[in-house]
Amino acid sequence: MKRNLLAITLLFVLAPLAQAQDMPLSQILIPGEGWKKVENAPKPKGLGEVAPTPATLGEPSKTASVRSADGNTVYVGYSMGTYLHAHAVGKDGLMPGYPYAPLRSKPGTKGIAVTGLAADKDGRIYAATEIGVQVYDPTGRMCGVLTPASQGRPEALAFEGDQLTLWIGDSKYTRTLRTTGVK
Repeated sequence: MKRNLLAITLLFVLAPLAQAQDMPLSQILIPGEGWKKVENAPKPKGLGEVAPTPATLGEPSKTASVRSADGNTVYVGYSMGTYLHAHAVGKDGLMPGYPYAPLRSKPGTKGIAVTGLAADKDGRIYAATEIGVQVYDPTGRMCGVLTPASQGRPEALAFEGDQLTLWIGDSKYTRTLRTTGVK
């Protein structure tokens, strides 16, 4: 009985100290700002020329990875999947991964390809997919989806200061946000 009473008391005492991790897109989007095509941008060497990795037993292959803002986690996207996966970074390297953030896909499909990943200084993870850039808070909850910059398959995603940069085919697109990438 005392144990239950202590647990309930601690719950009420500590509850006000807890803070929600809700990070809506409105925190990072700038009103009136959208994707802008960068004219005459040279395509980085090797971009879009990813050598296929042999999938073992029909499993999807890893297509993108990014380290978290604190450096303790590596997030991985696959050629086809329903989740981003998270791997803790230990003293002996990466630990086994686990499903971390559910990916949104087109209706009637069994998954979606992640073609690029980026992280910002506040712990958000950005995943480039054919339906747009999917944004997640540090707990893996979806903040929202940035509309596609253009038709086509995204090939790379990165931060350049406060610019989220997306390559689709031979075209480079940027979008200014109220955050910066992980340094």
